[in-house]
Amino acid sequence: MNKKIITRIILIVAYCIPFVFLALHGDATSGTMSFYAIMVLGFAILCWFALKTDNVSIIVVGNILSTISSYLFWTNSRLGPMEWYFKPLTAHSMLVAISVIAFACQMIAVIIHKKQSAGNQIEEI
Repeated sequence: MNKKIITRIILIVAYCIPFVFLALHGDATSGTMSFYAIMVLGFAILCWFALKTDNVSIIVVGNILSTISSYLFWTNSRLGPMEWYFKPLTAHSMLVAISVIAFACQMIAVIIHKKQSAGNQIEEI
């Protein structure tokens, strides 16, 4: 198989990790926010790797898959009864809000990366 295809498959599989669910579940069960740091670190590493390997479209697809996997884990977990913990949001709306924020941060990283790449190309000319 081609190295680029293998890289894309690995990125997609890694993005299928339910990062947001794991952060919410860790927060709800242990009361610590350190799981959010792990989520941010995971998304940052995947985004960086996707940018370095020129797989920007994987970031979009991967975030969608991560949100879907987080939602599926949430529906099959005991996080639903912990709605009181995430006030004023429900656990479901918190999952969606964090997923959207994570995606927005990664898109900002993509825009910055593209501007830096374009700036480097102009300097080379």
